[in-house]
Amino acid sequence: MPEMLDRNAENLKAAGVMGPEGRGKRRVLGDADYFSEDNLKACEERGIEAIIADSHEKRRGNSEGRKRYELDDFKYHETEDYYECPQGKRLWNRRTTEQDGVEGRVYQASATDCKACPAFPQCSRSRKAQGLQNQGKALRVSEKYGHGSLLRKMRGKLAAEEFKALYARRIQIVEPVFANIRYCKGLNRFTLRGKEKVNGQWLLYCMVHNLGKCMNELNKRRNAA
Repeated sequence: MPEMLDRNAENLKAAGVMGPEGRGKRRVLGDADYFSEDNLKACEERGIEAIIADSHEKRRGNSEGRKRYELDDFKYHETEDYYECPQGKRLWNRRTTEQDGVEGRVYQASATDCKACPAFPQCSRSRKAQGLQNQGKALRVSEKYGHGSLLRKMRGKLAAEEFKALYARRIQIVEPVFANIRYCKGLNRFTLRGKEKVNGQWLLYCMVHNLGKCMNELNKRRNAA
């Protein structure tokens, strides 16, 4: 994403849309494959408002369609260093782990508390029956994935109707382009090898797509006249 953002800025400057300083009010709509702390940070550093789908959105609901408990639903008690779950049970600091090169702490509840918890379906993703659980709920907390991270801010942003509506515009903006090039123009695979040749083939299809849009507009004006 950082490279794509920088090239986008260059294109906008070359087209006279953006000032020479390379900064301006921009917004990027991205699908779930771009949902990462590093990508969101790249947007923030460039002064770009990001609206990127949550890659774990489907996992955050249970089979009954109810929202699962997330880290933000647990209250942290700094003095004693533990988390309190929505049902009032404690998760203690058990160990440290490393994920994606980032060290984090794991807070875990007792299996006894989880076996008797009425909110178990909202809290656990385990396929094992509640009464057969041998480990309690675990939370992994780190600077990158914990409270205040850009990922969690984005999840909160996407919960607002305003940003849901903005993200839905992807269907109108970019999806018809891909549908036309892949389905109508037949580019469901590249027939050349090498980055330079593939890029040339892609640009030719883009030119045909844009010429088609120009011709459609020209024909509309001719018919109107």
